Amino acid sequence: MSYAREQARPPDDGTVSVTRVAGYCLAITIIAAAVIHFAIAARYVEQYWLFGASTLVVAWLQALWAISVIARPSRLVLRSGAVLNAAVLLLYLVTVTTGDAIGVAPHNAGLSGFGDGLCAVLEAAAVAGCAWLLMAGVSRQVRRERLVIAPVATGAVSGILVSMALAAAGPVSAASTAGAAPSSSTFGSASSGSGSGMNMPGTSASATAIKLPTTSPAGDITMPNADMQMGDGMRMASSAPCVATPTARQQQAAVTMVDTSWRDTQKYQSLAAAKAAGYRAITPTGASVVHYLSPSAYRATVLGGPVLDYTDPQSLVYANTPKGAVLVAAMYITTPGGSTPQPGGCLTQWHVHTNLCLARGLNVVGAVDNGGGTCPPGSQNRVTPAMIHVWFVPIPGGPTAIDAPDQQVVKAAEQVPAPANGIA
Repeated sequence: MSYAREQARPPDDGTVSVTRVAGYCLAITIIAAAVIHFAIAARYVEQYWLFGASTLVVAWLQALWAISVIARPSRLVLRSGAVLNAAVLLLYLVTVTTGDAIGVAPHNAGLSGFGDGLCAVLEAAAVAGCAWLLMAGVSRQVRRERLVIAPVATGAVSGILVSMALAAAGPVSAASTAGAAPSSSTFGSASSGSGSGMNMPGTSASATAIKLPTTSPAGDITMPNADMQMGDGMRMASSAPCVATPTARQQQAAVTMVDTSWRDTQKYQSLAAAKAAGYRAITPTGASVVHYLSPSAYRATVLGGPVLDYTDPQSLVYANTPKGAVLVAAMYITTPGGSTPQPGGCLTQWHVHTNLCLARGLNVVGAVDNGGGTCPPGSQNRVTPAMIHVWFVPIPGGPTAIDAPDQQVVKAAEQVPAPANGIA
């Protein structure tokens, strides 16, 4: 018997159809998915307008479908719900496995690994529920109280999970909502000169006096100085200056972060080993400084894995020197709007780039300058996800410096021993 007939059938005294109860639960499930899509739309707009537009379309279609399955249920409504949510789920799976499912710019998670995963689970549940209602022909009646109990339970669980997803995302940072600040610097490289990074007023004398020894060739950890270490086209990931003196625990955590990164990443001093592990260049090869990305490591972060994975960082940075490529840093990259853990407090700060032209897979193919300009075809000028370096060469500012000009990085790379590599 069809779902529509079940809805039209006069119920027994004090009973309702099982299919009606299931329909209410499906509607609540998809409303939860729509809420998440509405929440992340603003972040997607900052990545690329088409991401934001498509996310809003999906959210409205899901909301309207939820209303329809309650108000005028029919086999057509169930089929459309199965097709809609299966298509959205497929789009998500394509995005996290191959990237760039829509548009010309890379599509990264806008909320968090948990939020995106929750959406996928809710949509899979809706597809399965619609298929069951279409095929089962359930005619069993249950007491009318079930029409309240089951949807209320479904709503409570969905509400808790959605709240957790939104809380994990946190507020949209000023960096991710700011317009692109044009510059000519490249990914992960500050320009020389005064820079336009955020000032750090009010830093205490005890903070500026911090000097923590590490096992890294980069030397001692000192307090990051945004004025010295950030150039045009860069911003801090947080809109508020980080000026608090790190506690003893945070200082120890910063040392652990640097020492562990160096210990676990030394295997990638060999450029061949990095390539064999799946790292690929995302900035032009042969340049002074070249960034490599591990798609699998970044995908793990998108799916909710740790942002600070010291064994396999999302990105590695190499400097080309007369003796070949030298590993100069591990770079940890979060998802847009994702978590930016600071184990060392203000010793471990995140930044973003606003002037880069990004193509598929976070590839950097150019930059816009102070006069504006346009990006090459197939790329978009978008705010990058937040990132943080751990340096392995003695650049000014130490292992947790926010950034450094390419010439400083190359000069520092020439001072450390390294295996024989070709050009990165």
